Amino acid sequence: MNYNVEHIDELIGKYLAGEAEEGEIHFIEAWSKESDANEKYFNHCKLIFEKTVGSKALQEFDVDAAWIKMKAKLHPESRTVALPTQKHSQLFWRIAASIVVVFGIGFFAYRWMNPAGIKSWGVVSQKETKADTLPDGSGVFLNKKTELSYSYDKNKKSHKVRLKGEAYFNIQHEDDKTFIIDVDGVFVRDIGTSFNVKAYPEDNTVEVVVVEGKVMFYTDKDSGIYLSANGKGIYNKTTKKFTIEQPEENILAYKTKFFSFSDTDLRTAVQALNNVYDKKIVISENLNNCHLTVSFNNEDIDEIASVMAETLGLTVTHTDSSIRLEGAGCEN
Repeated sequence: MNYNVEHIDELIGKYLAGEAEEGEIHFIEAWSKESDANEKYFNHCKLIFEKTVGSKALQEFDVDAAWIKMKAKLHPESRTVALPTQKHSQLFWRIAASIVVVFGIGFFAYRWMNPAGIKSWGVVSQKETKADTLPDGSGVFLNKKTELSYSYDKNKKSHKVRLKGEAYFNIQHEDDKTFIIDVDGVFVRDIGTSFNVKAYPEDNTVEVVVVEGKVMFYTDKDSGIYLSANGKGIYNKTTKKFTIEQPEENILAYKTKFFSFSDTDLRTAVQALNNVYDKKIVISENLNNCHLTVSFNNEDIDEIASVMAETLGLTVTHTDSSIRLEGAGCEN
């Protein structure tokens, strides 16, 4: 997508408020590095934003005054301009002020500190995994093709996350706050925890694996289940039932890049690796019955394939997008 520098104030505002999309983030960061003037302007906007967010005066927001102040700060050379006729000047400036409130830096700061006490924030991960920090200080790690939005209701002390995809959460727990993840009406409530949620829209299940602590896993119509450390819960979207299982090996490999295979069939091992790495391993059906006992810790996929081939006596063929393992097969 192409972004127009004529709207640079809007884009900078979204960037500073954490509301910019991935393409907008890349554009702003590249634009600010193009010249000293761009960098100086960006830092100036950042200073205005930080001062605005820190001001309690935002509780009563005067759009007319905001436009005049913002315009003077951002473009001091334009303080003297030809105004419309007196008949239309009030309407003109109110429209201009509204545009600034909707699109300008002041708007994003205002939304972040609005009188209702609700903060909003979001992050998207498409082709790569991404580590980030939620506004409450909790850590989050997103798998590929994941969207996450966060809101905080100051009055209710309620933190809510909406998730599409897969993410690992390390919650900054406080007894007087509520932290809930919402997956289209299926809820995961933190009780002081580190846990993983897998909830891709195209899947028929929502899966929760607890690493540390406890969570509640439920819906509005079902009190659901409690999960403790090393527990896995599954919600079936069709049957609307909860079940508890033992978590599989390597369920967090997308985050840790650590794989442990213990007498694991080659088909299962390859599938686990292909879920994490962009370059895919391909095997023929006669190799499905081969088994591996080996571990990998953040190795390159080419190196992993070489170790697998050497262990099982296979040959390796590389292409730009895949690695093919071939051989005679294994005995039952």
